[in-house]
Amino acid sequence: MTKKGQIPVGEYLFRRLHQLGIRHVLGVPGDFNLNLLDHIYNVPDLRWVGTCNELNAAYAADGYARARGIPGAVVTTYGVGELSALNGIAGAYSEYVPVIHIVGNTSRDMQRNHVKIHHTLWMDNWDHTTYQKMSQPVQSDSAFLTDPATAPEQIDRVIETCVKTRLPAYLFIPVEVPDLMTDSSRLSTPLDLEVRNEGKEAQEDEVVSEIIRAIDQASNPSVIVDVLMQRHGLVNEAKELVEQINAPFYITPMGKSIVNESDPKFAGLYAGIVSTSPSTQSQAEAHDIILHAGPFPVSANTGGFSTELPKDKMIKLHPSYCSVGDKVWDGLDFRPVVRKLVHQLKKQPLRRKSNPVPRSQPTTEGTVVDDSCTEPLDHKRFWGRLSKFLKPDDFVIAEVGTSQFGSLDLKLPDNCKYYSQLYYSCIGFTVPALLGTLLARKETGAKGRVILLVGDGSLQMTVQEFGTIIREGLTPTIFVVNNAGYSIERLIHGPMQQYNDISTQWDYQKMLSFFGAPNAPTYVAKTYAELGKVFSDEGFKKGDRIQLLEVFFDMLDSPWNLTALLELKERRLRAAAAAAANGN
Repeated sequence: MTKKGQIPVGEYLFRRLHQLGIRHVLGVPGDFNLNLLDHIYNVPDLRWVGTCNELNAAYAADGYARARGIPGAVVTTYGVGELSALNGIAGAYSEYVPVIHIVGNTSRDMQRNHVKIHHTLWMDNWDHTTYQKMSQPVQSDSAFLTDPATAPEQIDRVIETCVKTRLPAYLFIPVEVPDLMTDSSRLSTPLDLEVRNEGKEAQEDEVVSEIIRAIDQASNPSVIVDVLMQRHGLVNEAKELVEQINAPFYITPMGKSIVNESDPKFAGLYAGIVSTSPSTQSQAEAHDIILHAGPFPVSANTGGFSTELPKDKMIKLHPSYCSVGDKVWDGLDFRPVVRKLVHQLKKQPLRRKSNPVPRSQPTTEGTVVDDSCTEPLDHKRFWGRLSKFLKPDDFVIAEVGTSQFGSLDLKLPDNCKYYSQLYYSCIGFTVPALLGTLLARKETGAKGRVILLVGDGSLQMTVQEFGTIIREGLTPTIFVVNNAGYSIERLIHGPMQQYNDISTQWDYQKMLSFFGAPNAPTYVAKTYAELGKVFSDEGFKKGDRIQLLEVFFDMLDSPWNLTALLELKERRLRAAAAAAANGN
């Protein structure tokens, strides 16, 4: 008989996740988490979605978090399950995506006695917590829930840390603990999810004043909107900053879709040599004050470190510091600062007059194509044509490889969302991430089509998750980029080497039928005329059913920005070799 005020530990955990807004829990059942999973069904409006393997579950939780702005939740079993998911968790960590990974563990008695149970190693006295240590570098916090009395506090702390840091966190729970009773009273107290700079409020005010002074005194200021604004829940604030500062603004590759590209102040994508155009790069680097909101200075976001922003002209707002020129406030989280800055700008607008925004456009020579063209598809013209197919409120997901580079040239309509795992770049990520994104949008009732751009090589790694997508009744539009193998690897090295081949015997036209959607429409386009015919199809345009379009490219065709980065790499290698030969 349950005592009043008592609740099973497993139910407490899932009720806290539900309070956070989570409505779907992803994962794979295993004998060390089965009774934990039973408690999901005690929480109304919380659903279990089983995936085909644990790696895919982690990818799906990542996609869910990107789309919802709250942590994704994934449950795996001890050892074989948690380690399978580890690569997906590492990818989430590398790109500031919050995921809560819950692992069903061996029993406390087994741990004390070093029992050689399945999923463990054979050595005498082997430590059952060894696998936990493997995930430590890619977690913001963790708890091993061995005591039901302290479990609520530990669960709350880990969830709060995950939300505040926007990084993955772990909960390890022995097999018998989910059914043990604990105090439920903490459930009536909301989780503390607010980020504060405790005792540093004066520093926040100082930063805000310094920023306003610098921008007001500038003759040619600008704003760069970067990915950490989105990751840390500051999308609305990013739009407000752009509006209030009223100066040219740029996006980075990973910041694409945070702000509308139709805004007259939008000056282009800035990423060094792969900026919208050479004039965009030179223009972006010539402003006398540059507010970089949410900087993420990694190779994929900086054109292979080819950006040359003037350090003394920079204002940077980051989760771990704020800076104005050479002055740095270490340990000052940018979230309270950004909100104060927006509030102050709305309360007291800048005195400076706005500048006309020079519009940097990419070179269009040879890139425009009409639907009567019978020439084969190529990266030079395809992405511009695809841009015309997109609608407001669409959600575009681009796979690692040629799709992630080509899609950076898409002209996104207003409120069109976009992501690609540009930095961690794990081939095969997007099919399971698509599942998570679709579930997240189903929860919120979001309108608009969800469009996946995935290469054939990536698709073959995680294709089975289409079975889950179909089982859940979800309706993405899938573009399969068929270029007969790992084209991005061919372009890097070994263009005709056999190791860059994949099976070309797959029939993608039958794929959806095989996974459970025999009536799903499928299409093929090898030329622009064929592509235009598909794009004119009313059913395809509507996108309210699962459907697939297979588009064919030459195996060595490359988006211009990928080519530019590979040429930059070769120049650097030659320069390094020459320096080594000269003894430098």
